[in-house]
Amino acid sequence: MKRAFWKTDWFLGLVLTLVFFAAYDSSIIKNLEFSVYDFALETSAQPADDSIVIVDIDDASIDLIGRWPWPRTEMADMIETLSQAQVRMIGVDVFYSEEQADNGNNAALKLADLLQEQGDALLAEADALAAQGRGAEADAKFAQADAKLLQADKVVAEAMAKNGDARLVKAVQHAGNVFMPMFYEAGDAFGRPDSTLPPYISRMAIENIGDVDASAPPISAVKLSYPFAKLSQVSTGIGYLNVLPSLDGVLRSEPLIVEYYGKFLPSMSLAMVAHDLNLTMNDVLVNIGQSVELGALVIPTDDVMQVAPKFYADLGDKEGQAFRHVSFYDLKAGKVPLDVFKDKIVLIGVTAVGIGEGYQTPVSNDMNAVDYHANVIESLLNSSFITTPEWAGIVGLVLLLAVGFYLAVVLPRLSALLGTLVTFSSLLVILGYTYVSLVDSGLWVSTIAAASLLLVGYVILTIKRFSASEDDRAKISSESAETNKMLALSFQSQGMLDMAFDKFKKCPPADDILEGMYTLALDFERKRQFNKAAAVYEYILEHNPKFKDVKQRMERTKDAGESMVFGGSGAGGGMGTLMITGGAKPTLGRYEIVKEIGKGAMGTVYLGKDPKINRDVAIKTMALSQEFEGDELQDVKDRFFREAETAGMLNHPNIVTMYDAGEEHDLAFIAMEYLDGTDLAPYTKKGKLLPQMATLKIVGKVAEALHYASQQHVVHRDIKPANIMLLKDKTVKVTDFGIARITASSKTKTGIVLGTPSYMSPEQLSGKHVDGRSDIFSLGVMLYEMLVGKRPFKGDSMATLLFQIANEPHPDIREFDPNLPQEVSTLINDMLEKNPDKRLPNGGAVIRGIIACLKVMAAKDGKK
Repeated sequence: MKRAFWKTDWFLGLVLTLVFFAAYDSSIIKNLEFSVYDFALETSAQPADDSIVIVDIDDASIDLIGRWPWPRTEMADMIETLSQAQVRMIGVDVFYSEEQADNGNNAALKLADLLQEQGDALLAEADALAAQGRGAEADAKFAQADAKLLQADKVVAEAMAKNGDARLVKAVQHAGNVFMPMFYEAGDAFGRPDSTLPPYISRMAIENIGDVDASAPPISAVKLSYPFAKLSQVSTGIGYLNVLPSLDGVLRSEPLIVEYYGKFLPSMSLAMVAHDLNLTMNDVLVNIGQSVELGALVIPTDDVMQVAPKFYADLGDKEGQAFRHVSFYDLKAGKVPLDVFKDKIVLIGVTAVGIGEGYQTPVSNDMNAVDYHANVIESLLNSSFITTPEWAGIVGLVLLLAVGFYLAVVLPRLSALLGTLVTFSSLLVILGYTYVSLVDSGLWVSTIAAASLLLVGYVILTIKRFSASEDDRAKISSESAETNKMLALSFQSQGMLDMAFDKFKKCPPADDILEGMYTLALDFERKRQFNKAAAVYEYILEHNPKFKDVKQRMERTKDAGESMVFGGSGAGGGMGTLMITGGAKPTLGRYEIVKEIGKGAMGTVYLGKDPKINRDVAIKTMALSQEFEGDELQDVKDRFFREAETAGMLNHPNIVTMYDAGEEHDLAFIAMEYLDGTDLAPYTKKGKLLPQMATLKIVGKVAEALHYASQQHVVHRDIKPANIMLLKDKTVKVTDFGIARITASSKTKTGIVLGTPSYMSPEQLSGKHVDGRSDIFSLGVMLYEMLVGKRPFKGDSMATLLFQIANEPHPDIREFDPNLPQEVSTLINDMLEKNPDKRLPNGGAVIRGIIACLKVMAAKDGKK
């Protein structure tokens, strides 16, 4: 009897070929291609030459020089030192977007102007006396004038020496070979830009445009951020330092050109390489979607003007460091001879842990940004880059069809041994061609789809070819059951519990299978999926009604599934619900719950453990489904994760670190740094107040955190003593960034906003837009309360309290403690201004006020 055509080998080979043809550009194939690409680049990486030296702003330098960011005089001194060493070029991978504060320099310069005017007046008087023949008096006047003018010059010199911006601009101008970074914001450029480019940026635009591939435009930028004007004007060149990782997050290429409303601007790497070749931007030719030409150097690009550089081998001392690294402090201290830098390209960048950025590249899992910059420059100078020829796609498809033909027509006609030899020999040839062409010629011709089809097709056709006969079906059934069991256990170990249950049900209900399903039900309980746990118990009871304590557990899980309350404070909620499994530790996401450590307005806080790295974490839960429903619930969830993402981006020693955020059954949770200490709420009561100087220092640390958060455009919205932690080692930590915005949306059944408004600013209470100045008001209330044990606003009712905050002045703090200096009263008054425009603008201003108060209080204590 003739077999149906869909059971034939040729039809199966055809189907597999069509499947892989459809998946040719899928993420699975792309990830396999990236793996081969990375392997080739990593195993073939060559040592870099000695043309590039990196000056590290590393941990040791920060420990010895001071907390980052440093005064700009440090960078000015470094550029002057490198200039003396006669370097080829200096690339500064540090962004100076704005001029620094005045720091008293303007006052000094005004004094110099006054001295200059006085000197000029004395010179005029001396000239008049000399004209009258009164020589002795004229000489005295001349001497006085010279003294005034000399004093003016001295004041100017001292002011300039302290002016970091002026020193930096002067150093860059004198060096004449310094490149500075800028950054762009990508987007669709519709209409016209907000403002025209200043001349010192537009001079970097590339005007020479050759061939244009209209189907492959470069990346479009809608906003540029560049160094402040005086620094930009004296820089030799300016280029962007943006990077563009691949879909899997690995950094493999750099965009050489971006388009900003019709202007084509270069990356910093391209600008530096052009300068090294004695070329200006007018000498650069861009072929849109094809290449960039620097004289005789032609750099091929992809369709968005990205170049794929080769990466260089490690020196062997540190992972990812293929170039010579010199510590900033060692060079500053004269520990490194200047001859090391002569005729070298020098890059200055931040490599300190937690400050400098790190990227995953084909040769390193955490490459410093400045190391990546060096790899790109070295690759461009050496013409060592990876290109994808136009015919690469055609070759890949043709090879895919050839493999399909082999599977459908040739392989079924070969013996088992010969088929295996031919298949794996072909596989090695295909992969070997990809590797060799990439390593030797720098050509990326992807054959991974064809190689994958060959391997998968061989396995499937071989299984089909040697499938068992009817007599062996019982054996196959047994093997299938064992396979399903192994798959079930594998899925269970990976947390894919539903798939594990499905595989277990395909196995005969023997005791070992029921035992596995029993542990699976316990896993469902740990994740509080009680209905699913009950379903597993019910399946077990159908096959063995007396199996262990399944009957009791099924009843308990059914009750829990009908009445569970997650993380709440009501009956049956909190830790009791989480520990329903009868002693087994429950989990939230991947975190094991250890114990309950507190309760909040919307949920419970637990001590948890991250099993992957054995780290203690604090887990704050929020039962959003109890407070919201319908579209409002989804909106709050979306906002919750946006706020968690924003707060997770904050990286400051006085802000609690957020590790993770997730959701299980409408129970939202945030995993954060576990803090061993207590909040400041107990220290607001009379009799328990902290020393006043200690209180000011603590508030200063909070102000540092708020200043940093404000610079990141993050507003806390709920600054109060309960949200400030004082650790056992005296470290101050601000908690609950982003949480206030969620809890502020929650209403109790009577419509009252959860929490007390005593610390809220007038604009926050009125529902207006708030910024960092709102947190300054809240911090002022907290400082007032911690100094004297009383709040500045206190009413008999909620309405009275709100009216006081919005309209009435607060009592002078010295009414409660006359010993407090006037400076403390002034600081608090400035923080509690009801008009945000008159209030202290940021945490930096608060810090300066606190420092002034501490000096007065220290002087007062010294006199006692």
